[in-house]
Amino acid sequence: MSADVSAAHDGLITQLGRVAATVAAHYDASAAAVGLDSQQARLLFILVVKPVNMLGLTSSLNVPKSTMTGLVARMERSDLLERDPAAGDRRSLVATPTAAGRTRSREFERDLAGRVSALLAGLDQDEQHEVADLLSEVLTRVESRSLYPEGSV
Repeated sequence: MSADVSAAHDGLITQLGRVAATVAAHYDASAAAVGLDSQQARLLFILVVKPVNMLGLTSSLNVPKSTMTGLVARMERSDLLERDPAAGDRRSLVATPTAAGRTRSREFERDLAGRVSALLAGLDQDEQHEVADLLSEVLTRVESRSLYPEGSV
């Protein structure tokens, strides 16, 4: 790799890291704004798409089983989710958001969208679409090659 390409690559890595840290800080702030912690927000974000069993949640959040059990139990007590036996395997439990959990998730998403939109406010619509297209391409490649960090999904 030439020095120019290496420097450009290093600059890209630095910028991606800074963007990731900034978005993560806004993610945490949005979670707190709606009365959730980051793990609860992430868990609801996953569950509103589809119910997931406990093992899948443990893997998705990359936390020990005991941590996930405690997190799910707290959220169940707060009426944000419920656990039911899985169809086909009554020994396995599947977590599903309650109506209150879906509402809280939508509140979180709206708050996060506002914060992230503010980050992009300096870009015109074409530039915002360009950023979205490039990020979509990166994610498509990550997903197609299973390039997620071990245990992150």
